Amino acid sequence: MSPNRVCLPLGLPLLLSQLFLLGCLVSPSRGTCNVCNTVNNLTCYSSTQMQACQVDTVSTATPTDCPSGYVCVSGSSGVLCQPEDSTSGSEADCQECNRCDETQTFACTGTQSFALCLGTDSVQDSVGTCASGYVCNINDTQICGLPADGVMATCSYADDSTTTTVSSTTSSTTTAPPSTSSASTYCAAVQSQGKYAVGYNAYTTCRQYIYCTLVDGSWIGQTYTCPGSMYFDSASNMCVSTMPSTCSTTATTPSTTTAAPTTSNPAAYCQSMQSAGYYPVGTDVSTTCHQYIDCFLNGGTWGGNMYTCPGSLYYNSASKTCVSSLPSTCSTTVASLSLKGVSLE
Repeated sequence: MSPNRVCLPLGLPLLLSQLFLLGCLVSPSRGTCNVCNTVNNLTCYSSTQMQACQVDTVSTATPTDCPSGYVCVSGSSGVLCQPEDSTSGSEADCQECNRCDETQTFACTGTQSFALCLGTDSVQDSVGTCASGYVCNINDTQICGLPADGVMATCSYADDSTTTTVSSTTSSTTTAPPSTSSASTYCAAVQSQGKYAVGYNAYTTCRQYIYCTLVDGSWIGQTYTCPGSMYFDSASNMCVSTMPSTCSTTATTPSTTTAAPTTSNPAAYCQSMQSAGYYPVGTDVSTTCHQYIDCFLNGGTWGGNMYTCPGSLYYNSASKTCVSSLPSTCSTTVASLSLKGVSLE
């Protein structure tokens, strides 16, 4: 037996110790985390843990650790613990969490959460949640699927407690996009320190700005009014004597000029993106899936325009083009999705 293919007793519980491990050869291909291997009815619970399982069922068995220096690998010989420095071509399972899929559309960030990749290899500042009972799988065409249908979570449940907390917190702050009437709530949505214009009414809100700061992990906002008859200029982030071009003398109420970052306010949406380019609007197949927002920087001020793809085409956030096939983000398996604090409807 080759020294690179050594199998050691795992000290498994009685149920697992009775299972015969069929040799030490493991297929070079990496299996998906949590998928039950029918050779020995075991699955990789994490990169260093295995678990007894049944096919198409989320296992509730107590995970068992691999020996020190070994990793969990699922292959043609079943689920085995292999030496971490093995040169047999094997690689530990449960390594695809937080990795963008092949189409660079999304990455699973937890067993029931995901993020957009926007056509890159990097996970973007985005939070998506699967519908109740669904799990995120990097190979699923609809992002989220049902374990009963054989779709298992790409991420390990071992890391799920941290991921779930982050996802639920973000969802609660972005479900209902706030207005500038609540400074701290507005800052929690913007998720960025700095000064932000309150509105465009030349007589009222155009003289105000919100100052956002992060204090002990919490977003704090305070509304300020420029002294005398000065206006707040969002381009220079200063109070100026000359009325900025963004201020309107025809605006009558602050509610019509709110700068809250929502998809229905492209300029504020792009202010949150802080990058020129095309961005998705939402996940609704009949409406927002056909739309996209073009963000641009004009004279130091972020602007944006919303466009609708022609005919029955959909906007694909990975290719940044209008396509005929339904993108994976346009799915009923997705419960919520946000991008840089902006809720995508």
